Amino acid sequence: MDEADAEGPPPPPPTTCRVAVVGAHRQRVARVAAILHADDSLGCVETASLTSTSRHPSTIDDATSTDPLKGVPPTVQVEYLPCVATFDTYEDESGESVRYLASLEYLGINGTLAKGKSLAPFFDAADSNGDGDDVGEDAPFPGISAVAIGCGIESEEDVEKVRGLLETLSAAQTSKKHTTGDEGDGQSGVVIECVQPNAGYSSMTEENDAFRDMANEEKKEATLNRTIGPGKMAKFAHDVAERIVRQRWNEEFTAHEQSASGEMQQEAQPATDESPLRSTVIDDPISDTQTASQPAPETHAPNPEKMRYACKRCRTVLFGVDDLEDPPHAQSQHDFRKRGHKSGQGSAGCQNHFIAQTLPWMNGCSDVEGKFHCPKCNAKVGHYSWTGAQCSCGTWVTPALMIPVSKVDEMRPTSQNIIAATGALFIGHSGVGIPAQESAEGS
Repeated sequence: MDEADAEGPPPPPPTTCRVAVVGAHRQRVARVAAILHADDSLGCVETASLTSTSRHPSTIDDATSTDPLKGVPPTVQVEYLPCVATFDTYEDESGESVRYLASLEYLGINGTLAKGKSLAPFFDAADSNGDGDDVGEDAPFPGISAVAIGCGIESEEDVEKVRGLLETLSAAQTSKKHTTGDEGDGQSGVVIECVQPNAGYSSMTEENDAFRDMANEEKKEATLNRTIGPGKMAKFAHDVAERIVRQRWNEEFTAHEQSASGEMQQEAQPATDESPLRSTVIDDPISDTQTASQPAPETHAPNPEKMRYACKRCRTVLFGVDDLEDPPHAQSQHDFRKRGHKSGQGSAGCQNHFIAQTLPWMNGCSDVEGKFHCPKCNAKVGHYSWTGAQCSCGTWVTPALMIPVSKVDEMRPTSQNIIAATGALFIGHSGVGIPAQESAEGS
């Protein structure tokens, strides 16, 4: 009894977020699950590593380590849920083949269950706190927090089918959070991301074909480096977990980074010089103006009277038609694929927007290649490669600042929206004005 009192109360359960890993091929999903369980670093998210100041040695001292992030757990455990999606088709009344999602099943912790289970119980857990796990309604990550899609699922249509089912399962959880007044901090609903091909590949199918053509030693190295194949998918699932952790405590992370940045600037001031001339430079209004204007590069305002393109997730305007390459590249000019593709015959058209030059929110693109993220919701919206990349049509474009068509929504010019709202004119897909009545009859 005394020993139990001396030990104190048991430690609180670890904070856990669930990430579903969804694919169309059982074996590939199981292979990814094996990698995730074999690497301890992929089984959790160290929150200190998500701050922009975490890599500065000056921030790793006794003063900062005792209170690294107020209100944020130092570690978030990640529970991966290997799942397989099965698609099927049927013929509608007109004889057209319609593809649909037949099932989405959980295959157990190792992804090896012969008979899958429903995902509904994981969302039901978000409505109860009776089991003591940190997944109840009041937990930081109730139910399933995010979904990483890959392993044979690539088309935007299939991704949307998976998204629709998961949004239906999480509808009650989402509606409760909206009624409690949460303000879009990444908690409402499930974050769903689909793995994208590396620069140089027009699709994940092409990238996976290249992985299969590798020698065994090359496959082992690529899997270990997480650059292609199942190793890349495992890293992608962990990256998704990091993003939702960052979104969950975004205010705390931002406050910590601002505080750490201010402390580093104060520490750097005495080291410059103690002369009056130096001190006046520090207090110079021009310098203050430049410092205050640093966040400005994240904004970009394309002409509202021309076509614009917005992030599909949060509807933030990213670029306009004036930002696209001019002139556009010639379609199907090259073809570097291996498996029987004829030269000059690319895939069906361009599935990417190519930007003429870097935009303010792209953060300079200082590396040889990298990814683009939405400046507001941080969703991946594209990638770049200064050495070039192949468009889906087959043409090699150098340099390549690519944003897939599936990642953005088109926004009509403001004047067209006003005309359409009056009912006098409907702007069809061809861009031709059609009387509203005729348009309704034609649809």
